[in-house]
Amino acid sequence: MMGSTGSVQNFELYQSYSARTAWGFHAMRFEDDQDEIFAAIQHNWLLKRWNLPSAQANIYTGIGAGAAWQEEGDTGPAGIGFFRADYETRRVYAACDAKLAASPEVSRSIFSAEAGIAPYKAEFDQINTWFIFQAGHVTAMDDTFELIPKVRFFKGPYFLELGSTLRGRPVASFMIHF
Repeated sequence: MMGSTGSVQNFELYQSYSARTAWGFHAMRFEDDQDEIFAAIQHNWLLKRWNLPSAQANIYTGIGAGAAWQEEGDTGPAGIGFFRADYETRRVYAACDAKLAASPEVSRSIFSAEAGIAPYKAEFDQINTWFIFQAGHVTAMDDTFELIPKVRFFKGPYFLELGSTLRGRPVASFMIHF
């Protein structure tokens, strides 16, 4: 997955080795007066999945170890971790995310909540469209909440999300499931 929300870029590449676990690479860049990059080898777990008659809900977590780089040239050990909960029907979507990237010099956390609606029901092999509204906060950056309306498209293994913060910063995410 690749994504950018204003001043934060995210890149993730994972290989699942079971239905509930995956390992891979996760990198995050925070662009502000400090300009930091965190990169880690990460392990993820699906803690719980509820397969309901017409819905699905999930709880995920992950933790990684790696390094952090700052604009001034400081490099050191770092860790990345996350927690995610989501719920989805073919017409309604909700999710909450918390990510932490930390090194001895600095730590950043990202909190977000999303709610969405699909204007029509589509099958997995058809183009699915969602209108999503996200509220999020990144600590030690603007120290304000970002409100982000966006549109999500997916078909089969492909996922594209486009939008803009209310301050005019572009937002984009792209994902492929192999």
